[in-house]
Amino acid sequence: MKLKHKIALFIVYLLIFFTSAALINFYAYLTLDGRLLFAASVLLALIATYMHHRYRVKTKADELAQELEEIL
Repeated sequence: MKLKHKIALFIVYLLIFFTSAALINFYAYLTLDGRLLFAASVLLALIATYMHHRYRVKTKADELAQELEEIL
């Protein structure tokens, strides 16, 4: 896997995790700090990218990352 693809995968996972966390926080009446949500999203995105690279399973995230690579 190329570095550009790994970065694109990380961005895809980060967007998924941060958007989900932001929606959960919104419906929980903004009880959590935004910096905490972002830090947790970055950590989860790093773990997800590592596991994705380790097991090399082709998913929809790969297709989204390829589209993002064309933009980068």
